[in-house]
Amino acid sequence: MTELVFIDTESEWDEQLHEAYRSIDPVGAGEHERGGAKRHRQATRRIYAAAALHLSIANDGKIDPLGIRIWTEQGRGDEKGVVDGLFNFLRMRPQTKVVTYGGLAAELPLLGLAAMQHDLVLPPQLSSEARWRPGTLRPHTDLALLLKGQGRQWAHLSEIGLRMGFPAALFASKPTVGKPRTKQEWEELGCHVAMDTVLTAMLALTWWRAQGVFAIDQTAMVYQLCDWSMRRRIVGDAQALPVARLAEQMLERMDAEVMGAS
Repeated sequence: MTELVFIDTESEWDEQLHEAYRSIDPVGAGEHERGGAKRHRQATRRIYAAAALHLSIANDGKIDPLGIRIWTEQGRGDEKGVVDGLFNFLRMRPQTKVVTYGGLAAELPLLGLAAMQHDLVLPPQLSSEARWRPGTLRPHTDLALLLKGQGRQWAHLSEIGLRMGFPAALFASKPTVGKPRTKQEWEELGCHVAMDTVLTAMLALTWWRAQGVFAIDQTAMVYQLCDWSMRRRIVGDAQALPVARLAEQMLERMDAEVMGAS
């Protein structure tokens, strides 16, 4: 059996950090502002939400969702509370392997900076000192890097989802996610970051099935994760209909496969 944890975070620019950097290097900071729009440096971002989806895969391909956790600044107080919650979740599950989409370029640098600032220790799966046995999954896998391979272009999660036939509306809100201001917006944000982990799981498991790593039923897996997410009520208003439609598509595909085999 293999246990995986799919993680995702949301972050925003810290204007005070940006302006402090400008005061030190106004020319260097100015190079990141074009057409009047600020292009902040990565080190001025702060994490305000995170989610982790924990599931297991048996040797026969059976998938068992073991739970999902969401941490937001609203519930944890600040960036330290959010990151500490995620770190403790991973530390308490040392047997798990972590999976991200673009994590080497996005999540890990910010989590490392947060750990440095807030006197935290990275969990073993995210440590640069992590070791693993050849022929096994790494402590952390970046699916975006696997899909990029030796090519020059990085693919967005939404591009891969569209290639897989997922509804476009499922990804429509991704580019416009911002820091919430109201309780309802925080709840929707929590659902959004949680569903990003579910979508990452769907695509990662499909990749590993194609590689012959896990002998899973791809269609049944996507339906199972859609149905589980809806029953756990982690699907927000913006994604409710697309997730339901995706589940319906998978049911139709399974029905067609049964009819074709009879």
